[in-house]
Amino acid sequence: MCRLFAWHSPVPITPVGALASDGAAFVELSHLHKDGWGLAWGDHGIKSYRDEHPAFDAPTLDVASSTDGILHLRWATEAIPVCIPNTHPFVKSGPNGEMAFIHNGGIPRGERLRALIDNDLYSALEGEGDSEQYFAAIISLMRKNGGSLVEAYRTFLHDVHELKYSSLNAFILTSESIFIVCANRKENRPSGQPEDYYELAWRKDEAGIFTAWSSYVRKEAGTRIENYSMLEINRATGEIASHSLS
Repeated sequence: MCRLFAWHSPVPITPVGALASDGAAFVELSHLHKDGWGLAWGDHGIKSYRDEHPAFDAPTLDVASSTDGILHLRWATEAIPVCIPNTHPFVKSGPNGEMAFIHNGGIPRGERLRALIDNDLYSALEGEGDSEQYFAAIISLMRKNGGSLVEAYRTFLHDVHELKYSSLNAFILTSESIFIVCANRKENRPSGQPEDYYELAWRKDEAGIFTAWSSYVRKEAGTRIENYSMLEINRATGEIASHSLS
């Protein structure tokens, strides 16, 4: 279980710049979500940084400055090892170019998930976590449908409906867009966590900076993202589109 944050800005900014007054609160969340952190950004191709240690031990989160980025705090599930190969973001080549992926939640690994992953992608997995397998399944489905991420998600959600997943919330960075995926079952949230643990929200401030986040990442109010929907932020124009996944 993890925390997610994304930004799109008219000018390059650092993660802490995007978090603004919520930077300290984000780092505080890493005392629970302590199993590593990572960042993906993209101005000239997609780049990434991963650290298996908690963010509160990092000298800084500002390892890059970019107009677009996604930031992840990891809370390992199912005793999946804490190591770089299991640390988000995962960066892979899709039918439309490179994609970076971060996930909050859990989905059972096994025959059903494995069946959705192309053999070459399965053999190239870095680690053993469910998140990377989930990402590989999405890319496999995109290969089959002509490259549509929206349609891949609709198919994926249908195909894993019977699995007892907690959340498939994910932020995805491509060369053209940022995608914010909200798809979760709050009844399967971690023990002791509040009902809104999997909720996502977004806002665009007066400077034109778009941010999206998991609950408790930002203190300021935002627009709640409907469950089983996807926001798509055009990196060139900043335009925001919403897609239903149900």
